[in-house]
Amino acid sequence: MKKYLIVIYTLLISMTLLAEYNYPFKDPNMATIIGSSTLMTEGIPEKIDIKEYKIKLPWSKPVMENFWYNEGFKYSVVSQNRKAPLIFLLAGTGSSHNSVRMEYFQRIFYKAGYHVVSISSPMNSNFVINASTNQMPGIIIEDSEDIYHVMEAINEKITSELEISDYYLVGYSLGGTEAGILSWIDEREKKFNFKRVFMINPAVNLYKSALKLDRYMNYAENERAEKVVQLINNILNTVMSSIIPEYTTFDMETIFKVFSQKKLSDKEMQQLIGGAFRLTSIDLNYITDVVNDRKVYVKEPVNKFSPMFKYFEEINFATFEEYINKLAFPYYKEKLGEQLTLDELLKKANLSYIEDYLKNSSKVMAVTNADELILDSEDLEFLKTIFGKRLIIYPYGGHCGNMFFTPNIKVMLEFLEKGEIEYENK
Repeated sequence: MKKYLIVIYTLLISMTLLAEYNYPFKDPNMATIIGSSTLMTEGIPEKIDIKEYKIKLPWSKPVMENFWYNEGFKYSVVSQNRKAPLIFLLAGTGSSHNSVRMEYFQRIFYKAGYHVVSISSPMNSNFVINASTNQMPGIIIEDSEDIYHVMEAINEKITSELEISDYYLVGYSLGGTEAGILSWIDEREKKFNFKRVFMINPAVNLYKSALKLDRYMNYAENERAEKVVQLINNILNTVMSSIIPEYTTFDMETIFKVFSQKKLSDKEMQQLIGGAFRLTSIDLNYITDVVNDRKVYVKEPVNKFSPMFKYFEEINFATFEEYINKLAFPYYKEKLGEQLTLDELLKKANLSYIEDYLKNSSKVMAVTNADELILDSEDLEFLKTIFGKRLIIYPYGGHCGNMFFTPNIKVMLEFLEKGEIEYENK
């Protein structure tokens, strides 16, 4: 009976939001591209002091010479000039600590009075090379353990300079999923005792979500190279011709920022979203193959001056699904035993792994959208059942498209401050 009451409560909240939520982009693809790269609220400072750091982590493996530019784990810190709570901010899939969206969040949280430590995604090349213990990301439980150790190392560095009252966690997209898992890990480790945890547009099942984005560019293998080359070249040329100082990294978020200024058809928007994600998949396939010497695509040693184009030809613009099937799954079978099945492995890439914890942790809240691109109806039902009244499903926003919209920011900051929300629809 309680389960049905929770579902009814959540549906009523969603219906109320649908009637009064005035987010301007009703198309989920447009919201994902334009909204996620636009700060849609007032009163946030344009410039803040963001300090960039690089740390050598104790467990880091020697950096290969062809990845010389990724030497050392990079992160950034925004600090108050007084004692304040600290937010560990977790990036979305493949994104860097200093990406467009991370910088928006830094400005929002600085204005709200928090210290902020920003951490790149475990699927970002700098993380894979310097911070990943197995250098084969995608199994979220394993990745989150790595993030936790990174946070410990950073915390040791900054506590001599910052006065910290409490610790908080905020993440979006894949970082939102990881935030929930990190809270679960911290219940065991007790290094931070996070006061509150806020999950924005989390993936429920990473593999299933990745396949949805893979299929935004669902070309047959024999035509994939031509079609994807054309699209990727268009993306690269447009971004490179638009580079200005505010774009500090080249990733999915920078791509959305640049293309948000262009008028695109529905098909073009879908291809852009799929193309941006495919660039992350290509990078992941290449880097993990090289650093683990798997020889799936790269059969010979790569040195500092090796031309990269022939390797990208071999990769043939590989998908995330191919990354799992050709690299990650064979790797983990060798590590954990030949009897391991893909389904068993992917259980650790799913929020259901910590279902009992999330059901009973009042300090963890999640927000998502009814038109979320990376979730299906089964995933939304899972979130409703697990979080109950600690979940808001906004009617519009696509994937992370409304997270910088004023009502969303108010909800987030109110929960972080009070541990509960009194949401007033506009």
